[in-house]
Amino acid sequence: MEKSIQFTAIIQAADRGGAFVAIPFDVEEVFGKKRVKVKTLIDNYSYRGSLVRMKTTYHILIIRKDIRKAIGKEVGDEVTVQVAEDTEERLVSVPNDLFAALHQNPKLKTFFKGLSYTHQKEYVNWIEGAKKTETRERRITKAIQMMMDGKKGV
Repeated sequence: MEKSIQFTAIIQAADRGGAFVAIPFDVEEVFGKKRVKVKTLIDNYSYRGSLVRMKTTYHILIIRKDIRKAIGKEVGDEVTVQVAEDTEERLVSVPNDLFAALHQNPKLKTFFKGLSYTHQKEYVNWIEGAKKTETRERRITKAIQMMMDGKKGV
């Protein structure tokens, strides 16, 4: 990891079953911006995230459910966190069937390309999470419709 900052924090509960850790330093002073993409190491589990303010006066790092499961920690547990600014471009690998559907409509293709990395990833993960071919096809059809309606995420 490049120049990084390490700290310990308690996982806190967020709305709708989510969780996060509070960032114990002034993110804007350290990184010079309000929202910072970071490479993160939480108890030796690495992933890419963002330091954000979400209706708080301080920055937080969201700890997704799959990450909490991987590290064996829940709300109330202490974790060691290491963050470094992530300057690498974030690209989503679009599956062939979704790629083909998007390329049938130039406006739709442009809409998808204009979505944030997180929203693109959300659509792709939702489609790839289907276990049956029929479910996957239905999700692609529904995703196309949601995007045509201007919906940014699933």
